[in-house]
Amino acid sequence: MIREGEGIITDLPTGNRDPAVVDGPEVLDLRRPPGRHQAFGFGPHQCVGQQLARAELQIVYGTLFRRIPTLTAAVEFDEIEFKHDALAFGVHALPVTW
Repeated sequence: MIREGEGIITDLPTGNRDPAVVDGPEVLDLRRPPGRHQAFGFGPHQCVGQQLARAELQIVYGTLFRRIPTLTAAVEFDEIEFKHDALAFGVHALPVTW
């Protein structure tokens, strides 16, 4: 129960893992079409830097894969250790080869 005047803190990555909203939420799919993800918040609580962050990611990934087209993970997906210890979701390390 959340009483009037009480605050809550939610873990945003859990909002992106609802199978009713995201097809295959446990699968890393870089070609997944954009959807109703919560990566930059929602409504009046949106990140003011979201457009810059999106542009930076499009530029860096496009440049990286164009310059190193053979770039690939050096380990199997099951060997990648994911962070589950903070509000930010990610990996501890991602070994690559080319």
